[in-house]
Amino acid sequence: MEVDPPSAATYRGAMRWDALFTDLESQLQEAASAQQESEIRERTRGEQARLTLVQRLSGQVGRQVGVSTRGGRSVTGVLTNVGAQWLALAVEGRSVIVPLPALRTVRASDRAVGQPLPGIEAKLGLGLLLRALSRDRAQVALWVTSPESGYFGVIDRVGADFLELALIARGDERRAAGVREVLTVPFSSIDTLESESSIE
Repeated sequence: MEVDPPSAATYRGAMRWDALFTDLESQLQEAASAQQESEIRERTRGEQARLTLVQRLSGQVGRQVGVSTRGGRSVTGVLTNVGAQWLALAVEGRSVIVPLPALRTVRASDRAVGQPLPGIEAKLGLGLLLRALSRDRAQVALWVTSPESGYFGVIDRVGADFLELALIARGDERRAAGVREVLTVPFSSIDTLESESSIE
């Protein structure tokens, strides 16, 4: 029995099916690629939504940053430390402590982020830092948020949510006779605190 050779119409029909399958395959690949890109974008947004301010700041340790505070101060220096409730900048030989609630903005040269604070560091609140300065009898310049004003002295006592600053003249030792008055300052009113002592 003889078999007729395929006609031109048969070839045209086969080519249409090939073109259709090729087109469908291309559409499926595009849809899969678009879905994958959408999933990546969604995952990235989810990861970014979990970032904290402390992580953002931790990515800048060792770099120069500028901060502006609720009290209207602008400070630029090298970010040396980040705690659970504060950051420390090295500025011309001084340590400048800024409680995180006093921050208005932070200027940095990139968008690097760090890891969440590990164990003990996550518990290093502002009170512990202030107690260390009090223990060392460090002379500090303390700025409050509103109205903006500064005070100089030695931290005498640190409570759960406040400190007491013995006001003295710059350069004087903390002696009873040299204390002009004792200022009680809630943590929530601290804008910045400057010390000659480094914060390690």
